[in-house]
Amino acid sequence: MKNLISVSNKFLTISPSELVSLILSSKYTKGIEVSIDFESEFKKNYLNDLVLEMKKNNLILQIHGHIEQQYDEQLEYMKQLEKYSDYLGYPIIVTLHTIFDEDKEKSLIKTRNFLEKFLNEIDNEKLVISLENLNDTKKYARLGKEDITSTILNNENLFFTYDIGHEIADFGNITDVNSLLIEKIRNAHIHSYDNHGRDHQPIYKDDPYWNEIIKGLRYLINIKYQYNIVYEYALEYCNGETVKDKIIDYLNSIDFVSKQYYEE
Repeated sequence: MKNLISVSNKFLTISPSELVSLILSSKYTKGIEVSIDFESEFKKNYLNDLVLEMKKNNLILQIHGHIEQQYDEQLEYMKQLEKYSDYLGYPIIVTLHTIFDEDKEKSLIKTRNFLEKFLNEIDNEKLVISLENLNDTKKYARLGKEDITSTILNNENLFFTYDIGHEIADFGNITDVNSLLIEKIRNAHIHSYDNHGRDHQPIYKDDPYWNEIIKGLRYLINIKYQYNIVYEYALEYCNGETVKDKIIDYLNSIDFVSKQYYEE
């Protein structure tokens, strides 16, 4: 298993080369899951420059897509990712949320309809589409791992991103995963949660969910999971005055947590 940092729009005030330089200073961080919308030339150019830097430094690229993005824009983005796959020399894992609606049945129907069309219009040899389990929120009834299991298992080109942080937030059983679904895990997310309902919290040594976090990471080891773990933090929750300081704190957290389960 290799660890990745999740890079959002909030990172973009520092250059791709500086970002990669910071990542290379981390002992355990080996790549990036990019969660940047594709709405401006600046962001397109940033991603392009970032991919060049990652190739040069042998870092892993994954993508967190935006399923609510306009369909044509979504396809344009995927076609660009297919070119990146050719350049990097490996399939790119693309994680997608399910579509949100007022109840789970409507969410599932809309998600299935989207994927039926979408998966037929992309190159599934270059892009590995991976559906993520979500936690409930006050606003939406979002789909958890049990809700999306049959959808994933019934589509050979669809895989599973296991978000352990969302499972913790819903007080779910981290180790209770359908045996067939385990075989389709291609990505994992880890993060914490606080008592104010704020998700994607950084993990520090005094984290109230520490035991559950380590349980989840050890579970991945026990099932012989061979893919990547994304430490999916919201940058604004990391410590530091500047974006650079917050990124350094983020990477320090990845190293701290990784050391616990790699070296114990």
